[in-house]
Amino acid sequence: MSATDSPSAEPARGRRARHVIAALLVLSALGLAGAIVSYFQYAAVWLRKPPRLQPCVLSARRALTREEPVMGSIPHLTQEGSTVYLRPAEDRAVVCLGRISTSVASAFAAAFVEIEPAARARALAVAMKDHVPREASADQVAASAWLIASGAMRALPETPETTAAREEIDGMNACRFVLRSTCPTRPPIPIVVWAAGVPSSLGLLFGAGLGVRAVVRTVRARRRRKAA
Repeated sequence: MSATDSPSAEPARGRRARHVIAALLVLSALGLAGAIVSYFQYAAVWLRKPPRLQPCVLSARRALTREEPVMGSIPHLTQEGSTVYLRPAEDRAVVCLGRISTSVASAFAAAFVEIEPAARARALAVAMKDHVPREASADQVAASAWLIASGAMRALPETPETTAAREEIDGMNACRFVLRSTCPTRPPIPIVVWAAGVPSSLGLLFGAGLGVRAVVRTVRARRRRKAA
């Protein structure tokens, strides 16, 4: 301590330092909390995991990959109230979807009526795009609808129309769930996650380090006083 310093100057500086550290920790904690909230809001929309599916979905998908050389004979109602007649594999797929969503099942029943490959592919894409809700509560029906639609697409010949419809169907699924396939329209993680999260994490580490250092000094000072 210099000659010009008052006896209370050093404790006052210590209090100011503690106040600065406390303010740093509070601001860093608030910044990190904001970054975490922003990330989870983003993940809830763009990084959802595929849900568990009913066993009938996979068996219905397998049956649809092989086109049946028979006429439809099993009646189903479309959303407009019209009666359509489906083949056994199509009936199995619609019944399976109906256990989760009757409206989506009716949309697929209307799509399965189309026999010409390009029209069938477009109808399947429309059923996915216009009738499967985007909300997370509809994730099970969305994943089921994608598996059934993609299974039906496998039975169609490769043409520009069917390829475009297949890519659209796969893209809707890739943008809804976290999969190996990429989503070209998925936005990046919000900049606030990085702008607030990284500095706040460093601030917390720095503040915690200063706090540990102060505790160590206090413990050593007490030991020295006891030893004296």
